[in-house]
Amino acid sequence: MPARSDGPGAAPPAAAASPASPSAPASPASPSPVISAQVVLATEAGTPGWPNEDFAAVGPGAAVLLDGATTIPRGTDTGCQHGVAWYAAALGATYLAAITATPPVPLGSALAESIADVRARHEATCDLTSPATPAATVTALRAEPGGVAYLALSDSTVAADYGPGLPPVIITDPHRAAGADPGVAARARTGILPLDGLRAVALLSDGAARITDKFGLLGWPAVLEILRTAGPAELISQVRQAEASDPDAERWPRIKLKDDATALWWPLTD
Repeated sequence: MPARSDGPGAAPPAAAASPASPSAPASPASPSPVISAQVVLATEAGTPGWPNEDFAAVGPGAAVLLDGATTIPRGTDTGCQHGVAWYAAALGATYLAAITATPPVPLGSALAESIADVRARHEATCDLTSPATPAATVTALRAEPGGVAYLALSDSTVAADYGPGLPPVIITDPHRAAGADPGVAARARTGILPLDGLRAVALLSDGAARITDKFGLLGWPAVLEILRTAGPAELISQVRQAEASDPDAERWPRIKLKDDATALWWPLTD
């Protein structure tokens, strides 16, 4: 999906909230953006008794958020003995290590290598040819001398806040999630968010973004304002309130009454 720039809209690894404090990589000739004191994230499982299939983590000058593709109906044979939550966490941790390594590797190439790495870990014990093999959406950010590099594969969201009066830059992707085929990484959306005026960048799983793109209760500027002033946990709380107000999925038809929800907020300064 092309990047969306939304004006004001209608009104709206798996720990509960895990702040981190990465430092941007230094370059004497071309300094990277300075990371503020805290990168804040919050995540919450959607189904009691079921693992949270989202994964988010922060490293030096980088962040990743993955949303495991839930197998529906529950209990479907995926051919994998590990499960979707394991896959999202394994790929997320591997990918974060790859994009924070020196020398830096392009985000797309690092994703292909990470998919291949995780595939190698379980292809001897699991049937990775199954159409239900575990998969995950992938989003990533990395501070670079020219700005903040991003990657988006499938329907999780990268949202860039350029301040009052300017539309946010909203980036998502229509392709299938990352499974066992490293070639899917070539279809991910990648680019650079210019630093001029950039206040912050957010990563959101579709369970957190549903308050705007599925429920239509908040426009993207309002979502970013909540993240900026109240934090990711408050955004997820508002998602849960909306879901609870429609327990039979009549107002907002959906397969998952409550979805795993994760949001990460990365403030930036020059």
